[in-house]
Amino acid sequence: MKQTAFLINVARAEIIDEDALYEALARRSIAGAALDVWYRYPREAGSTAPATRPFHELPNVLMTPHVSGWTDGMIEARAKLIAENIRRISCGETPLNLVR
Repeated sequence: MKQTAFLINVARAEIIDEDALYEALARRSIAGAALDVWYRYPREAGSTAPATRPFHELPNVLMTPHVSGWTDGMIEARAKLIAENIRRISCGETPLNLVR
């Protein structure tokens, strides 16, 4: 990829080598990345880092939660979460599900 390129992955994390992507971003071999899919997902209650590498510390990475799928009540649950996060941000509170 060119040094000015941005990688956008909304497919599967595993199609891109995690270590190679992190190194390319950290060294600025590519301009940046938008990542919506992850190398690790929670398997039990509690916090789970989405990758083994600290992508969240890089200023040239946009991370979004991968919340695809369709279940009963999904639209209502997402709307409530979005509304709660808007309320939290407007009050100076930390949003729910923040990736650090």
